[in-house]
Amino acid sequence: MDPVHEVLGRSALVSLSATAIALALGVPLGTWLALREAKRLNLDSDKLVSVILVALVAGVLGARMLYVLEHVSEFRREWGSVVALWQGGLTLYGGLVAGVFAGLVTARRMGLPMWVTADALAPSLVIGTAIGRVGCFFNGCCYGRPTHLPWGVTFPPDSFAGLDFGNAKIHPSQLYFALAGIVLFGLVWALRRRMSPPGTLFWMSLLVFAVTRIPLDFTRAYEPETAFITIAGVEFVESQLSSLGISLFSLLMILRLRRETLAPSTA
Repeated sequence: MDPVHEVLGRSALVSLSATAIALALGVPLGTWLALREAKRLNLDSDKLVSVILVALVAGVLGARMLYVLEHVSEFRREWGSVVALWQGGLTLYGGLVAGVFAGLVTARRMGLPMWVTADALAPSLVIGTAIGRVGCFFNGCCYGRPTHLPWGVTFPPDSFAGLDFGNAKIHPSQLYFALAGIVLFGLVWALRRRMSPPGTLFWMSLLVFAVTRIPLDFTRAYEPETAFITIAGVEFVESQLSSLGISLFSLLMILRLRRETLAPSTA
């Protein structure tokens, strides 16, 4: 096997280590960025840290809950494994929706301006998804479909991808998502002083993230039951439908925020 294209690491121990490293890097970096933005936007730093903690816990629970709901038949045989996060099994959009909802509600209850707080957290959210995808790469989860491209990778035979595709080279889909997240972070960071009204930066981040994910999902391997429609021989999966829904909702929120801002001046 070509060592350049071989992904080193094995089973649950590697999965747990990669997840721990991703969290150890992502959480402090995201918190530091958020606190830096809090200072610029005159937000209470202590309250913002509380919002971050609530959003993190809700995000993990939401990601696990959606994964369990999507794989109920597997967990019926052993419900105790629902809490075994070290075995893998998190769905990004479940965590995103739960974390965003919990974070916004917490910010409002703590007296923080909700949309200003959302904008302060937008860079952290984006860079967190990028770091998380690198963790997925070393975990061996969220792997891609077979490819003949020169940068295709080969996972160990006892990994999830190895069990599905053997020694075949597959798309490093996790790294595609990570690279897209880094580019989006650069865009968000560059525009954070220019986007108005408050909340626009946050919803723009989700909009671009969701739109970008639609084509990238074509490189990722999904279970056959996740396909919901085939058009001209092209199979679309549930994740792409969710991405479309989130992108449309984000666009509507941006239009609503701008309309609400223009309304007083028009009157």
